[in-house]
Amino acid sequence: MKVLFIVNFFPPEYVGGAEVAAFNSCYGLLQRGVECSVLSVNARSPQHTDQEYVFKGVKVRQVGYYHTGSQVLTVFDPLIYRRIVQELRAVKPDLVHVHNVSGTSLAPFVACQRLGLPVVLTLHDHWLLCPNNMLFRGNGILCDPAMARPSCSKCYRRYDFWGNIPFRRQIYAWLTRDVRRFISPSQCLVELHVAAGYSRERFGVLRYGLGPGFSDGEPPTLIPKWLSEDGEANVMLFAGQVVEVKGTQVLAKALPLLERYVERLRLWVAGAGDETCMNELRRFVPTSVRLVGKLQFYELKALYAAAGLTIVPSIWYDNSPMVIYESFLAGTPVLGANIGGIPELIQEGDTGYLFIPGDAVDLAEKAILHFARPASERQAMRQACIRWAKENFNLERHVDGLLEIYHEVLG
Repeated sequence: MKVLFIVNFFPPEYVGGAEVAAFNSCYGLLQRGVECSVLSVNARSPQHTDQEYVFKGVKVRQVGYYHTGSQVLTVFDPLIYRRIVQELRAVKPDLVHVHNVSGTSLAPFVACQRLGLPVVLTLHDHWLLCPNNMLFRGNGILCDPAMARPSCSKCYRRYDFWGNIPFRRQIYAWLTRDVRRFISPSQCLVELHVAAGYSRERFGVLRYGLGPGFSDGEPPTLIPKWLSEDGEANVMLFAGQVVEVKGTQVLAKALPLLERYVERLRLWVAGAGDETCMNELRRFVPTSVRLVGKLQFYELKALYAAAGLTIVPSIWYDNSPMVIYESFLAGTPVLGANIGGIPELIQEGDTGYLFIPGDAVDLAEKAILHFARPASERQAMRQACIRWAKENFNLERHVDGLLEIYHEVLG
């Protein structure tokens, strides 16, 4: 079997969990004898690129263009379309597996339709339903996916905003009509699409899987120094993009309470992003916050393992945050907002805790409760996290699910 993945980005260049998930899928398929390669194509690159490289055994063709255009061009880009057709004819895959396409337009689906190639699509967010991929407005209100004609005039536009055209949902549904299977890592994402009119029968839930790529990199050289300085601290970790929808402002509001009631508190922030959000956290440097900066996903395990609690304070319908998978595999409980697919991953009091989304006081109270628990109970939670991750997030199980879908699609 020959499978071509089409993505916006691929490691070592990556934005978040979607790219990490795509890498793990490719890596796992290769270990099972599937001929798997990647086309990383994007119309928003800093410069024109067309090159091949290999990342941890995965063969990648990276194509980048730098051009701007109308919102119509973000829906269908003829330049990207022609390049994808060229690649499909060269690779001759049996099946195409598409991931995020905001920088690619819907050209991959049209190209596969033209060449008669079967397609499966992993959904990491809500781009079929919403121009900002998040069903989130600038005033912090979540959109109802059942709205037949949602208004995007007050949409959140500070992250990724594309394809804002009349009858967007109908056009996107038509252009993806030949997708044989939508793969979702969370049930929540399925329900949102069903509410918007998609057939439930087209979806399948398949959790992400983590393989050796998560842990085989060398940790940053500064980690021993941080561990030495913060060795006696109660460490919390935030890993990911420092942007509004990830809830960093909620975390910043919780910090005064945490500083008051958690002895030797230290928050490690492994990520970068919006300057407004960064400045809210900088107010607590160096007393309780350490800004680690953005790290590669394979460098993070040492941080997770050293932390006592990972924080996932999202305020949007976060699909299935890779941070939770990585944290559990390293044996660290997670305190997450009770929204989107997050509660599907956390077992309250066993592998972590849930708090009311956007509620800084509830976040602080749950974190204070955790660090007040006896060391033996916290150690038991760490062991439960590892067990849960090995049982539910292992790469073999994920690849089994992928292969079942592929064989079903190929008949």
